[in-house]
Amino acid sequence: MSRAIALLIAPVTVVTLAACTVQSGTAASPSGAAADAAPKAGGTLTVAAGADLTTLDPSKGSANTMALIGSAVYDTLMTVPKIGDRPEPNLARSLVESDDKMSWEMTLPTGVKFSDGTPFDAEAVKFNLDRNRAEGSTAAALLSSVGSVAVKDDSTVVIKMKKPFSNLPYVFSYDGSGTAGYVASPTALKKHGDDYTAHAAGAGPYKLQSWSPGSPVELVRNPDYWNKDKQAYLDKVVVKTIADPQSAYQALLAGDIDLMATTSSTLMKTATTNTQVNFVQGVGGDQDSIILNVTRPPFDDERVRQAVSKALNRQEIVDLTTEGLGKPAVSLFPEGNPFHGTEAVPEYDLAGAKELIAAYESETGKKASFTYTCNNARAASDVIVSQLKAAGFDVKLDALESSAWLAQFFGKKYGAICWTMAGFLTPDLLPYRFLHSGGDLNTGGFKDDAFDEKVEAARVAGSPEEQKKLWNEADAVLTTKLPWVWTTSAPIGFIWSKRVHSVDLDEPSRLRYSVPSFLNAWVSD
Repeated sequence: MSRAIALLIAPVTVVTLAACTVQSGTAASPSGAAADAAPKAGGTLTVAAGADLTTLDPSKGSANTMALIGSAVYDTLMTVPKIGDRPEPNLARSLVESDDKMSWEMTLPTGVKFSDGTPFDAEAVKFNLDRNRAEGSTAAALLSSVGSVAVKDDSTVVIKMKKPFSNLPYVFSYDGSGTAGYVASPTALKKHGDDYTAHAAGAGPYKLQSWSPGSPVELVRNPDYWNKDKQAYLDKVVVKTIADPQSAYQALLAGDIDLMATTSSTLMKTATTNTQVNFVQGVGGDQDSIILNVTRPPFDDERVRQAVSKALNRQEIVDLTTEGLGKPAVSLFPEGNPFHGTEAVPEYDLAGAKELIAAYESETGKKASFTYTCNNARAASDVIVSQLKAAGFDVKLDALESSAWLAQFFGKKYGAICWTMAGFLTPDLLPYRFLHSGGDLNTGGFKDDAFDEKVEAARVAGSPEEQKKLWNEADAVLTTKLPWVWTTSAPIGFIWSKRVHSVDLDEPSRLRYSVPSFLNAWVSD
């Protein structure tokens, strides 16, 4: 029997391994939209983003600001409404896997148009998928199992596979940074080329009104939005870049913005007791880490990577920097994740770290010296650097503004860099992109045949049990080779003004990653 994901199928309520549910959040002060009043149309929502939008091109975008605005401009072919749900049709009306698992047939709606008037049809979807599969695309790793895309008719696309990939529907859903589920107007892409972002056109609930580097992004309601059952309420959405969390919080208190997300434990604690605002902790398995560039000294030596892990007293980092909200992180899959296993990075062992560093320096004649690059909003940086120095590392902290920090990551211009692995729907998404040798986000240069073989086999595996077994074996490679050294969990908090209401803010299981959907938001007087 073929496997279908069709519009009329009821949502699956049983949590499966493929759904990859992550740790639950804690609601401190729900928005109470249902209790206050019925949703109403109109008004402007102003949101703070931590980094500038640099592109809206689905084949070039990756960071959260792109996903935040892209979800409003494009919508997605598939959707996962809440953590634990299976992918459901959204712009695509159905997605059906063949009996031999070597093709998928996607059925599209008729009569839908992009915001520039171009028809949203099978040719448009094929154009985007082919473009997103091309070498150099930020979506290529997610679509690496796809062999070809064909148009069957105006409303049907056939996706031929190189090998089976049971979790392909997740690729077309919003996962916080992946853009394979976004379909842009082929007309706009061809016409505007490198200047496309200023003229971006999708089929989402909002249209781009204005964008220019360094300026707020302005979106307006799309009056021709295809989903008549989920009309957008807001007249306008403005996204302002405010890199410093404390500055964003002060802007919210002053009424300059309405909504922000933060990983600052101090701000989250403050917001829970401030009656001027609402706060909720989102759902997610976000984990902080240190990515080590294994292509250059000293981290091309496995002993040094082991020493980094042994130098870190994770419980001390939690105690000093997370206000009791964090936990030590020791593997790719945190507790509460269905893929969670027994793998763990080397635990705190100061004497052991010193021995490894001494052996490296004695044998190579080189100092265990490096710069630790991090976002200047990270409270744990000073503690981490202090612990590394105590182990004998010659380490310097380079604390950068968000845009400069991101540039170092994407430019591969670092020895060690702080990073967060956001909660993911399945490890076939973000972990694959970050850690597979062909992953577009693998800026640390990690390449391991055993790891690649395990995760490739997991993509082909049909059962959740086999997927878990293979990904746990892959995680055992990671905790030995240590291209990433896990540090602590990183809860996300959402703070918003009393005038903002959204079902997302009332149900934390909808709040993964760093933003709620604009589609569900409305504002009161």
